[in-house]
Amino acid sequence: MKTKVWLGPLLALALLVSGCGPAATPTPIPAPPTPTKVAPATPTPVPPTPTPSPKPVTITFWYALGGSEGKTFAAMVEEFNKTNLYAITVEATYSGSYAETAQKVVAAIATNTLPNGGVIAAAPLWTGRQGNYKLLDYVKGPDGLDMDDFWPVLWDYNEYDGKVCSLPFNNSTPVLFYNKDLMKKAGLDSEKPPQTWDELKAMAKQIVEKVPGEPKVWGVDTTSPDWILKALIIENGGQIMNDKATEPLFTSEAGYEALSWWKSLVDEKLMAPAQHKGARDLFIAGRLGFLYASTGTVGTVKAGAKFDWGTTFLPKQKKYGVTVGGAALALFPSTKDKEDATWKFLKWLLSPQNTIKWTVATGYVPIRKSILKSPEIQKLFQEQPQYRAGFEQLEYTETYPHFWEMGALDDLFKKAIEKVELGQATAKAALDEAAKELKAEMAKSK
Repeated sequence: MKTKVWLGPLLALALLVSGCGPAATPTPIPAPPTPTKVAPATPTPVPPTPTPSPKPVTITFWYALGGSEGKTFAAMVEEFNKTNLYAITVEATYSGSYAETAQKVVAAIATNTLPNGGVIAAAPLWTGRQGNYKLLDYVKGPDGLDMDDFWPVLWDYNEYDGKVCSLPFNNSTPVLFYNKDLMKKAGLDSEKPPQTWDELKAMAKQIVEKVPGEPKVWGVDTTSPDWILKALIIENGGQIMNDKATEPLFTSEAGYEALSWWKSLVDEKLMAPAQHKGARDLFIAGRLGFLYASTGTVGTVKAGAKFDWGTTFLPKQKKYGVTVGGAALALFPSTKDKEDATWKFLKWLLSPQNTIKWTVATGYVPIRKSILKSPEIQKLFQEQPQYRAGFEQLEYTETYPHFWEMGALDDLFKKAIEKVELGQATAKAALDEAAKELKAEMAKSK
C-alpha cells in the first residue's frame, strides 16, 4: 500500500508532468538459469554375506519307552531329524524297560560310554548324583525354558540335593480305571466310581458276587503294587521317607494299616495273590472291575478295551495322595557341540506343541500349564475325559528326594507285598523287614 502525503501545488505539478510524458520502459530481468539435473550415482551392489551352514552333528539318545509310547517317541525323533535347522541328527535307541535301562546306564558310567541324552527313569541319580548339573545352566540360559510354566512338583521330582538336573517329560500319576459295563451288570451306578477305600472294596465285592462266569471276573488289581502301596501309605497319613531321604518312615501305623487293607482284598477273593503282571491285560479283556495303573496306560486301554470305561482319582482314606512316576529327560557330558545339540533336541521335545502331541497320544499328564487352555487339550478332556483325572490329581501329588537305593526300596516293597498276599508274613513284619534291609543297603553307600 502507498502512503498518501498532502503536498499541495507540488503534487499538482507532478501529476501534470507525469500525464504528458511517455511511460518509462522497465528494464527486463533475465530469468534464472534452469538448474542442471545430475543423476544420482548408482551404488555398487554389495553381495550379501552368506550365512554359514551349520556344521552337522550327530547325537546318541536312549529311550526307555516301549509299546505305543515308544512308537510315538520314535516318530517325534524322525520329525525332528527331518525338520530341524541345525543339521542335528538324533540316533535314538530303545534301551529296554526302566530297570534294564538303569543297568545299562550304570555300566555306561563305569566305562565312560554314556549316550548324549535319554529318556531315563530316576534320571537325577545318573546326573546330579554324578555332579552333572549341565541342564540347569541351559534351562536358565539365554535359550532356556520358562520354569514357571511347569508344575512345581515336577521340578521337585527332577532334583538331586535340591538342584534341578533333569527335565520333566513322560510324567504320570496312578489313577483308578473302572469298567462301566461290569459296574452296570453288578447293579452299580457306572457314573459314580469309588472315592474311598471302603467304597472300592464294597463295589469290587459286588462285581465279583453278581457277575458270574468263567474265566472268573476279579474285583481289583494293579500292575505296580509297590507304587500303589506308597500311595496307600500317603493316603492313610503316612510318609515313605524323611525330607532328606535318609531314613525310612513307612514302618508306622499308617503303613501297617495300608498293607493290611491290601491283604484284605486278597482274603476276600477280590484280588488274585501275587499275580499282578497280567492285571492290565485282565482289565482290557473285560475281566477286572477296577485297575490301579499309570495315566500312561490310558492310550493302551483306549486301543484295546471293547467296553465303556473311565478313570478317577485313587480312592482316598484320610486324604487323597499319590507319588509322581515316569521317566525324565537327561543330558550327559560330552563335547560342547554335542551338548548344545542335545539341548536343542530336549527343548524341542518340551515345546508347547510337542507336549500337547505327547499328552494326546500317550495319556501322560500335561507338564506345561500353558497348554491346558489349548484347543487340543480342551478337546481331549471333553471327548476323552479319561485323560482328565491324572492331571487333576496333580494337586494331591507328593514326592520325596531321589536317593541311590530307590530301586532297592521298590524291590523291597514288592517282596513285602508278595509275602503278605501269600500269607507268609504279617503287614507289620513284612514292612519292618523291608525297612531293616533298606537301612542296610543305605549304610553300604555311605
